Amino acid sequence: MSVRSIFLAVCLVVSCSSSLFAQGLIWELPPDGSWVRFEGTYEKEMPGPESNDLNAKLQWTRHLIISSVGSEMAEFEGAQTACRWLEFKCITGKATESGVAPGVSGPRIYKVLVPESAVSGQLVDKQNIPITFLPIIRGYRKIGDRDVEPLKTNVLRFYPMITMLEHYTKWDSEGEATTVETPAGAVSAREFKGTFMSESPSARSKNEGTIWRTKEIPFGLAKWTVEITRETKGGTQPRSEFKMTSRIHVAMSAHEVGKNAESELPASR
Repeated sequence: MSVRSIFLAVCLVVSCSSSLFAQGLIWELPPDGSWVRFEGTYEKEMPGPESNDLNAKLQWTRHLIISSVGSEMAEFEGAQTACRWLEFKCITGKATESGVAPGVSGPRIYKVLVPESAVSGQLVDKQNIPITFLPIIRGYRKIGDRDVEPLKTNVLRFYPMITMLEHYTKWDSEGEATTVETPAGAVSAREFKGTFMSESPSARSKNEGTIWRTKEIPFGLAKWTVEITRETKGGTQPRSEFKMTSRIHVAMSAHEVGKNAESELPASR
């Protein structure tokens, strides 16, 4: 099936679903071997046991490492195409003196072979069709202590297992280039803001993301924030009865970059 056919199929699914395949983390491909480690916080507010107010707050530390760990030629849309192995390692848990303790879920690692031509740094392709997913030739994942397993899909979905950034089909605002401070150093970056909303008869959510794009950090992001609010009501109640049931806030920024990336998963087959 061609990417164009996949896109049409995805459009049909998106028309009745709140899920989108996101390309929000990968805006450009740096030289192979490049890596970046993002670090930040994941906060969730919920009603307390005796109140409808969002007064119970939980907070975790989150690390995300993105690496380019190899390249090869592979068939894509009927032709041999230059591809890149990308690896994503996400750890969320409580901060300790020895690092982040992820708890029983453990770290999540995804390794995927991506056609280099699929990474354009744009929201739409040359035909003005939204780039709503990251196509992959093949891929693998490892969740916690489980065995490595092949991915049974030809697209990589980042939300929500790797990032809380949704795919924003347009930008609400685009900033000018300015100096942005990160723990990895000061870089020139532009601020982009996007919103993704979904609603059903009994639930609705709003995902507001802000990213700072830069060419000075591998893969194109300096930092980002996401705020997600969720509301619920009875399925037959009017929309005026929606009540907020949770708020999630994530803030991530680049902490380290390097050029010696190595895969944490076994050699790909």
